[in-house]
Amino acid sequence: MSEIKGLGSVTCRKLLQVFQTPEEIYRAAKGDLLSVAGIGEKTAEIILGSRSLSPAERILEKMARLEIKLLTIEDVCYPGEAANLADAPPVLYYRGELREDSSGVAVIGARRCTAYGKKVAKEAAEFLAKNEVPVISGMAKGIDGYAHTACINAKGYTLAFLGHGLDLCYPPEHLELMEAIVENGAVISEYPPGTPAKQVYFPRRNYLLSAWSHKLLVVEAGYNSGALITAKVAREQGKEVLAVPNGIYNRESYGTNRLIADGAKIFIKPDQLLEMPRENVSVDRSVKQKRKSKVVAEIVSVVEDSAYERQIIELIGSEEVSIEKLALSFTENRKSFLEALSVMELEGKVKRMPGGMYRSC
Repeated sequence: MSEIKGLGSVTCRKLLQVFQTPEEIYRAAKGDLLSVAGIGEKTAEIILGSRSLSPAERILEKMARLEIKLLTIEDVCYPGEAANLADAPPVLYYRGELREDSSGVAVIGARRCTAYGKKVAKEAAEFLAKNEVPVISGMAKGIDGYAHTACINAKGYTLAFLGHGLDLCYPPEHLELMEAIVENGAVISEYPPGTPAKQVYFPRRNYLLSAWSHKLLVVEAGYNSGALITAKVAREQGKEVLAVPNGIYNRESYGTNRLIADGAKIFIKPDQLLEMPRENVSVDRSVKQKRKSKVVAEIVSVVEDSAYERQIIELIGSEEVSIEKLALSFTENRKSFLEALSVMELEGKVKRMPGGMYRSC
């Protein structure tokens, strides 16, 4: 559903609120679709004309091969603050491991940064890592890269939000950093594997980066820096924005000084990054756990005790088996096999291991 052109996050959420599950949307008649607020003739026709599951099957195959996982908005690992935003994507892709409370502090800034900016970013990320606060950034050159690296070196947890599919790395020279982030956190994207890096995708990347953060620290930013756009988004989302001051004649500090003049807090010590609201986190988790259980129950009812499930368990046995080897037994029913395997993983009956291997739980 998220891959249907012309169907944005807001519309997808409206549909899910009415029909509860993607399957019910898939089976809905035109009249039922038109009964949803905001769904007109054109949108209904687009949905009805996009009922092929082939694109979804191709994405699932790529995900299995590349160890890319799916995060739905009902999952407990989708932070409540992010999920409550009007334009929150119902589905995200990620590599690595997501914690139940992975929201943290964003550290962003200029690609062409100074030694001063590098030092501030490094010290801020190290401080957050030592205080077990996730470091959020965008894996770009400059400040982003230094923040991720410092966090990893301090044995912290870091998330990178990307504006392309997770089978790609942008910039290419950050491939090693990307794999390090996967090992010490996760890389996350709204876009499925195969999506190239384009400038038009990065505003959505910035939206999610801010959504996942309690606070946003802008270390350095020039006149037209993308960090200023992210700071604007953060303010619209009600997040606290901090900016690092510097000389008024430094090009790399024009943006941060302007943010301070416009009301951003002046960053002078790392302690400022620790004051975060966490009162409603447990409530969000419990509510979303109930929602997730309901969705899982609906899906499981379709495949429970199915022949596919029993056959998968028998094939795995007590060993670790690759998805390719498992798929050889389902050449005529590959879609049903992938659906059953996904549900079994979601329910905890099988576990995906490194290298695309699976074992029974």
